[in-house]
Amino acid sequence: MSTNFWQLLGIEKTTDTTVIRQAYRVKLPLYHPETDPDGFKALREAYESAINYAKSPETAVDEMTENSKQAAPQLTEEQIKANEICEAYQALLTDPMRCYNIDEWQKFIGSFYDYPMTVIDSVKWRLLELSYKTTDISESCVKILADNLRWRQQLMTQFTDEYEIYDNYLNHIDRGDLFDYTCLPTTNKTLQNATIDYIYNAKWLFGERRAENVYAFLAQDTVIYLPDDKKFMLEFAHWHSTASLKNQSILDYALKCIAEGDEDENIIIEWKYIAAIQYTLLEDKQNALQAWLELYYSGHYQQKAESWIAGWCTYFEKNYFPLLVMALNNSYCVATDKTENYLHTIPQITATTTARLAALENIDEYPKEIVDFVNWGLNISWSYKQVLSILLLDDGNNRLYRLYRHAIMLRHGNEILLQEILDDQSDDPFEQFILQHLQRQARQHLAWLAELSPVQEFKAWLFDNNENAQLPPQFDPDENGKLALYARLWLDRFRDIPDIAKSHLYQSFHYSNMEMFDWITFLKFNDYYQLPKSPDPSVIANNKEAYWQWYRCYLLVIAITCKPVETAKFLRQENNTFIIDENNPFKPLIEIFKHGNWQNETELYNLINNDSGLINNVLNNYPNSIEWFIDAPHLIDFDDIAQKMEHTWTQKLANRNPIYLMLLYIIVLNKPEQKNKLDTMLQDITGDNKELIEIAKDLQDSWIIPSSNSQKKYNYIKQIDKIIMLAERLSNYYGICDNDELEMLDKFKNSSDNDLALRLCAALLIAKHRENRQILESQPLPKNKWWQFWRWKGRTNIKGFIIQLYCSFIVLGLMIALNNNFELNSPTFSMICYSIAATNMVFALKRRFNDIDIGEPIIGLVAEILASIFFFAPFWVSGVKYTNRFGPPVEETTKEKEK
Repeated sequence: MSTNFWQLLGIEKTTDTTVIRQAYRVKLPLYHPETDPDGFKALREAYESAINYAKSPETAVDEMTENSKQAAPQLTEEQIKANEICEAYQALLTDPMRCYNIDEWQKFIGSFYDYPMTVIDSVKWRLLELSYKTTDISESCVKILADNLRWRQQLMTQFTDEYEIYDNYLNHIDRGDLFDYTCLPTTNKTLQNATIDYIYNAKWLFGERRAENVYAFLAQDTVIYLPDDKKFMLEFAHWHSTASLKNQSILDYALKCIAEGDEDENIIIEWKYIAAIQYTLLEDKQNALQAWLELYYSGHYQQKAESWIAGWCTYFEKNYFPLLVMALNNSYCVATDKTENYLHTIPQITATTTARLAALENIDEYPKEIVDFVNWGLNISWSYKQVLSILLLDDGNNRLYRLYRHAIMLRHGNEILLQEILDDQSDDPFEQFILQHLQRQARQHLAWLAELSPVQEFKAWLFDNNENAQLPPQFDPDENGKLALYARLWLDRFRDIPDIAKSHLYQSFHYSNMEMFDWITFLKFNDYYQLPKSPDPSVIANNKEAYWQWYRCYLLVIAITCKPVETAKFLRQENNTFIIDENNPFKPLIEIFKHGNWQNETELYNLINNDSGLINNVLNNYPNSIEWFIDAPHLIDFDDIAQKMEHTWTQKLANRNPIYLMLLYIIVLNKPEQKNKLDTMLQDITGDNKELIEIAKDLQDSWIIPSSNSQKKYNYIKQIDKIIMLAERLSNYYGICDNDELEMLDKFKNSSDNDLALRLCAALLIAKHRENRQILESQPLPKNKWWQFWRWKGRTNIKGFIIQLYCSFIVLGLMIALNNNFELNSPTFSMICYSIAATNMVFALKRRFNDIDIGEPIIGLVAEILASIFFFAPFWVSGVKYTNRFGPPVEETTKEKEK
């Protein structure tokens, strides 16, 4: 071995083992142990000698002197030339100025002509192995070398065992470089390698892993050089876009490419897409919106543009998002003359729109009126009452609420309001984008409203001047008319209709089926309120908001009647612009809402005087008001009513007629466990007034009606006698009312002309009737038959009573006849027969009085029997028509039923 092993390693004499090892690794690929075993051995000995020198320089000098005396093995000429080629290749790969320059590779390949073919044949496989082991090599350049040396054609004969490895490598270099490596700087090989490694790993992650993995990698701090390769930079930008990673450099590069405009149109669109994403990620609000809108209008990436615009909206303009979702609803509609299924002509809310609304995050963070809008959009009934709050807020000065109004009017707007959508414009590009989508849907709705034949047929009936025009059965919702849906869809769009049309609705539809016309029809035909006429076209021409303000005033009427408390709070808090005429029946109530001295619902309620049918109907919808319970007796809980009378309604019931209040408290508190409380309440009403104390005692103990003098003094009305009588009956669990009595109570409680306390009494008696009826129906009461003579606690009608008495008379007649003709001498037999006849008569009377509901107690029964017999009451007084403690009335015969 040559003593100059430093020359073989290619380094100066040193004791740094790291330098020695690095030099050895660099030279190792040039001396393959199979193709150049001698060279490999010499290199290994040189490495070991250098390491020994580094560990002990003095000893190593002696060894070198000794070894120098030995003759070094000589390389063949072919081996020397092969090593020269490998060294030249290694120098090319490590030179940052030449390693990616195809011309330099061509020069290297051209140098092969200076060597014999045997040398080239021996070294070409070392060059393949060296290429395979070298990282950050240019695949495009290696491809030129591979083609020249014909690696693929001879691979099978050279590498039988490792064929698959090198075959995959050759396939890899066939794909070329990740980008144009000549764009890399030529001064620093480390920077070149770092850039290639970074891009290679990013590309692999993009193709093999999820977006979050790409994001994690690209978000790392690193130093690389971004090559000026437009094709690669577009791909690189897409990686960032997929990972949603902002990068100002990518945005700048995209804008530069767009400005240069030297690419084809599709590439420019790609860069615009990248720019839009980066604007959004960098939170550049206006430029992001402009970029997405421009991309959308270009017809490219429309679905992605919609998605990114929605994301932009949730971040920058959150309150617009539910509106945007509804605007982007895209329902395909068939022309009215192209289908027999009319529903296909009417735009529907698509599943995509519903899913987007349902997926809204943190819905409670939106204003209440927008939450109402979302719930309205998700509700299949689409009740306009759900969105009253946001419609009332639209006074014409708020752009957001105006757009929400347009979205709601797609469902509830008439032709005028739909046309207003088409005529609207906005200087704000985002609002204009929303408007354009709302206008697309408005045109769809106008089409079916104007052209759909069921709609035209329904309107022909509705506007028919014949007052007796009958509703066509196909539009009758109560008869499941097959076209009733289209009538409903039209009625769900309020407009000013003539009185004849309102009359047709009033005569042919239940209020629940009139949709938006229910309240205006109810109020008109009960003489409570008449909506002013809508503005004529000349007024609308001069004031574009005139029609909406008229429409909005009607919505205010609905809001007051349906949601009085919420509307009162709204009118007090909002700077609204409702124009209310001085003669408007709602004017006094609105003034109380806006300017009354109230802080809560109870204080507001006490300020409202129930002095008209209109106000009464408003208070029917006022939660926990007296009128609310009067309107809904089925919701009455007597314990709850007692609490409200003692606290909430104290002021409302103050100064009422004392007799009415006595009756009210007795009905509510007539229970043994509440006697002390009732006594206290009555004492508060009567005070020291002896007359009132006597009336209270009579009512409480025996339900005795006040004297005529007291009646005149306290404005007593005749209906109270009936109410007291029913109150007495219903005070027992077995007491209930018949249909006529219930109808009387219902009519009495619904009349606002009657005293409020008495109306509440009527409602309470209806509630008590329901309670008692449930108790009776829960008991196993047997049915009554007229022939059940033996049933002491049974009932019989007049017919059964007469038959039962007739049987007793027959027995008596037979006994008299037998005694006269045969002179029976058996007093015992006679006594038995007379006893049977008498007992049967007593049972008949008892059953009859059970039917009249005066069968107990027994002492009272005896008195009633004597009095009733005297007046022949059992023969002409009808039994009660309801089930009582003795069971249901006797069933009618088949012939009676037929009559």
